[in-house]
Amino acid sequence: MSDYKSNTGNSVQSFLTGALIGGAIGAAVALFYAPKKGRKLRENISDTFEDLTSRLSGLIRHAKESGEDLIHDGMEAGDELVHDAYKKAEGLINEADRIIHEAKSRVIG
Repeated sequence: MSDYKSNTGNSVQSFLTGALIGGAIGAAVALFYAPKKGRKLRENISDTFEDLTSRLSGLIRHAKESGEDLIHDGMEAGDELVHDAYKKAEGLINEADRIIHEAKSRVIG
């Protein structure tokens, strides 16, 4: 289930990144072909660039948060695996002690 969640998150993030970049390119092309004076065109380009920068910052922040969540989930899963391994090892040691004790009692007794 976590692989599905991870793959879905990556797909959505890739789509959003592509959509933002495509939108910015489309907006820039539209601005260059619009019949505006140089100053107004520069203002529009600046506004579009600021908007794109803001959206990209949001995507980067979201990607960072998602990465931190994945690391946290991975650490929890790793801790759980280590705990399970210790429990299994403890059970094997106890079983080995029991077998050794039985073998000694048969030899001695």
